[in-house]
Amino acid sequence: MRLSWVIAAAAYAVSLPFAYAQAQQEAEPTRPPPGSNEVLRSPISGMPGVEVIVSDVVIPPNAQVARHYHPGEEFLYLIEGTAIHVEEGKPDLPLKVGDTYVIPPRAIHAPKGGPEGARAIVFRVHTAGQPERIEAPETP
Repeated sequence: MRLSWVIAAAAYAVSLPFAYAQAQQEAEPTRPPPGSNEVLRSPISGMPGVEVIVSDVVIPPNAQVARHYHPGEEFLYLIEGTAIHVEEGKPDLPLKVGDTYVIPPRAIHAPKGGPEGARAIVFRVHTAGQPERIEAPETP
């Protein structure tokens, strides 16, 4: 009987690292694909014709997003990696985890991902029905 308990305890102890590794893999959140991944679009109560869009934005390592603008104000919170905010008419702005930035309506910008890429939660407020993003022509 005692030998059964010893064998059971040993089997349990041996299996713990494998169970822990499996639990860690299951607990890790899945990173969304590169680009702007919309997680919420909703009208704003008491503000007819105005909506909010919340996106999980992923920029791959060393990649640059095409020049574009948004029809409304954009609020950014960097949650992973580093980036450089490149906005027409302003100096480049390095961003790191925890940084926030507000982009005015129709400001043409083209952010760059850092060496490890970047991920941000972006909150936009603009006129309902307009596209989330509008491509801007390249400068000569």
